[in-house]
This record gives sequence, C-alpha cells and structure tokens, in this order.
Amino acid sequence: MPSKLNLRERNRLATMRLAQQTAVEMFEADGFDATPVEAVAAETGVSPSTIYRLFGTKEALVTWDEQDRVVDAELGRRLGRRPPIDAFKDAVRIGLAERPDVDLFLRRLRLMYREDAIGAAAVEQDLHDRADLAAAFAEADARTTPTLADDVLAGVCLAALDAALDHWQRDPHAVSLSRLLDKAFAALEK
Repeated sequence: MPSKLNLRERNRLATMRLAQQTAVEMFEADGFDATPVEAVAAETGVSPSTIYRLFGTKEALVTWDEQDRVVDAELGRRLGRRPPIDAFKDAVRIGLAERPDVDLFLRRLRLMYREDAIGAAAVEQDLHDRADLAAAFAEADARTTPTLADDVLAGVCLAALDAALDHWQRDPHAVSLSRLLDKAFAALEK
C-alpha cells in the first residue's frame, strides 16, 4: 500500500511512525503523564504543533494504528460476499494478526490497557468505529441508514476484537493473536 502514496504522504507516514515509536519508548520509560508532547516532539525532531497536526491528541500517539487502512480495505473487499462477522474477522486477522510491527503493537496495547487516559481515548475511538462499522454493514446490504441490528452487530464484533487483544497483550506467548481472534469470534457463533 505505501507504494501508492505520493512523496508527501510517505514522508508524513514516516514521521508518524517515528513519533509513535519515540512516544511509546518515552511513555514506557518515564510514564505517560510525566512525558509531555513537547519532549516527544523534540526527540522526534519535529515541532509540537506537527505532533498535534498529525495525531490530534497525545493519546493518539499510542492509539493511532497504521494498519487500520489495511483492515478497512480488507473489510471493503469482503463485505457483501461474506457474512458481516466473517468479513470483519477475516479483515482483522489480515490487518492485525499478520502485521509487520508486532512488537510495537503489543507495547502500544499494553499502554492502552495500563494508562487510563489512553484507554479512555481507545474507548472513545471504539464508539466512532462502531458507528463506521455499522454504516459499512448497512451499505453492504444496500441500505443507506444502519439499523439497530447493524449497530449491535458492529458492537459485538468490536467487543470480540477487544477481548482477544486484551488476552493477547497479557500473555502474547501463550496463544497467538490469530488463534485468540478465532476463539473470540467462535464464541459469537455459540
């Protein structure tokens, strides 16, 4: 996917990756609350306003996930051809479980579950994601407005994902993320 990006977009993405990696390292070492955005910006070699322009918030330095583009694209390819839960599960497996930055992803997840402010930002993002996913389910069914059923289904999918991620971040060596995703979504079928 990066090969389709123009130079400006590639530079923006490279800066975001560097800022995120730097922020995670600093938050782990010094604590989230004790590390100001200005320190992350200085260490990254950009201005604080650049960090805010790219991420919007300090919490988004952790919650932003480059792989969301992959999940969205894979979901778009599958919806309408597969049942919504299967389409979502498959898209998530490709975008999250087979990602190139597994170590950083795990470290980010641990920060999300450990730091209240980051966790709250992740929950807020989930609300937006649920609305977007419900809209995608409706659109795949040739409807313009999501129904309550679409919203519930989207919420259930995201809850299964969250449960799998939480279990994985606690002990990533016990069971692979792919296997936990399979188990979480299999629980929905029961």
